[in-house]
Amino acid sequence: MFLRWASQSGAADRIHPVPSPYADPCTAYPIDTYRAWMRRFATDETIRLRTRICGLIAGITGRPTTTIAALTTASIIDDGDQMRLRLGLTPVQLPPPLPALIRLQLAAPRRWDTASTWLFPSKLRAGAHVHASRFAADLQNLTCRVVGLRGAALLNLAATMPVGPLCDLTGMSPNVAARWQLVAASAYAQYPAMRM
Repeated sequence: MFLRWASQSGAADRIHPVPSPYADPCTAYPIDTYRAWMRRFATDETIRLRTRICGLIAGITGRPTTTIAALTTASIIDDGDQMRLRLGLTPVQLPPPLPALIRLQLAAPRRWDTASTWLFPSKLRAGAHVHASRFAADLQNLTCRVVGLRGAALLNLAATMPVGPLCDLTGMSPNVAARWQLVAASAYAQYPAMRM
């Protein structure tokens, strides 16, 4: 944190800290950028289906690509009208257009592994799911940083949810969730002053 501050404040011109591979408040997308990406994943049909699903799930739940890649058909609860996704103890209701996209993914032909229960079965490794690095690479090809997307989602969730449900949804420990809530509160604490 100190090196990042020193670099950004100009106190140390030659220091360029290495970007963190983990979602943290310093790497989160600004809210406008986050919303633009979420809108694009929801509407842009030129983006690969699995990439759209991954981007939307990461942007809604703050979960990493490793969790998304390992989703199974058993983690999806679809009653026809609503679709829920089981990530923790409590299934999460998915907003449109995510249910329709997941239904398309489930209906896609699986010539190579018809018995697979993975939501994203691998074409290269029988019985395995698509590797999480493929999702990260797909997003990176669109110039979307999954860390920035997750960071923005986590800030938004931490600002609006109590610790318990936040931990269940995101998979964070209570201590980490509490830290995100502190950061989210400080990020939004200046908002009224900016509006005046």
